[in-house]
Amino acid sequence: MTNDQSRRHFLKSMTLAGFMLPGLGVSAGAGIWQAHKQSRSDQYERWITAQGKTPEQYGMGAISPIQADAINVSSNFRGHGICQHPTQPHKVVMVSRRPGTVGLEVDLLSGESREFHSPANHHMQGHGAFSADGNLLFTSESDFQSGAGKIIVRDTHNYNVVAEYSSYGIGPHEIKRMPDNTTLAVANGGLLTHPESGRKVLNLDSMRSTLSYIDINSGELISEHRVPENKASIRHFDIAADGTVAFGMQVQRRAMSDNHLVPLAGVHKPGKDIELLQAPESLTVALNDYMGSVAVDSHNCLAAFTSPRGDLAMFWHLDDLSLQGYHKFHDVCGLALNASGSHFVLSNSAGKLRQINTKTLQEDRDLRLDFPAMAWDNHMMSVRLTS
Repeated sequence: MTNDQSRRHFLKSMTLAGFMLPGLGVSAGAGIWQAHKQSRSDQYERWITAQGKTPEQYGMGAISPIQADAINVSSNFRGHGICQHPTQPHKVVMVSRRPGTVGLEVDLLSGESREFHSPANHHMQGHGAFSADGNLLFTSESDFQSGAGKIIVRDTHNYNVVAEYSSYGIGPHEIKRMPDNTTLAVANGGLLTHPESGRKVLNLDSMRSTLSYIDINSGELISEHRVPENKASIRHFDIAADGTVAFGMQVQRRAMSDNHLVPLAGVHKPGKDIELLQAPESLTVALNDYMGSVAVDSHNCLAAFTSPRGDLAMFWHLDDLSLQGYHKFHDVCGLALNASGSHFVLSNSAGKLRQINTKTLQEDRDLRLDFPAMAWDNHMMSVRLTS
């Protein structure tokens, strides 16, 4: 039996047995989903996120909002972004945080998992996206010998690398498939790093960040767009049904020539220039140059952003670009729109979850969930499971 086969067998046995992680006090694995199947479709919703503060705790966490419980599938690496298979929704992939080299596919119904790795001399940048048919996975990576940003293309049947595209920048981070299903949006953060120096940025003087659009089939650059401040790194984004991209930035303040305030949120609408989202100066200062996650509610034309450094979640309207409200929540970063579209879900590193009503932008305090044994990481997504 190979190491991968042994790992899959162990995880499946562990999950179906309801194994308990030492010190966590929560079920580990996915067999628990079988016991939770109900007749109502919302019973199948799960919030998926990387979690853990130490290598012993690192894993993929999954929360059941109806059952008010959570599980952890051990990964042995710190995860970052999550993406869901478009035709097999019970399969999700977690990509390791920069400069990791491991990705993990988990079947949330069976508990089976399998790892895949970066090609030689590459490291991952934390995010991935599936093709519309689910046959391909695209991950943002870097060739750390040349420093060039790469989009690695894998066959999802075996996760073998089948192609490598340029990201047309340095430090590609979040990537997502556009609504046309033929275009990848890529946030080239512009930050050069190397595994030997960890997360230290090596090119602050010359950094160049872009929001780029790439043809999924050919890997050719369609267009790229920049913001006025060249020390602002475009990191994360979400996409509305009409193709509007709402993005968040992180400013490399120590590399700036002066101390002017930089808006940290923006939108790019198809066929138009980038527009930055404005907020009162006191709120912009409080964000401390850092936006974490982004989620779009297309039905209500809202874009939500989180700032763990600012302890804030903020909400803008996508039509008139006006600030609609904000919510204070310590170390908030994880962010998702729930399956019904009724709430934005917020998470933090203390294992807490809060839900903000998308109509009123007020927290529904009765829906609070706390998992003190868990440490939710930067990003979260809502998935619906099917039988």
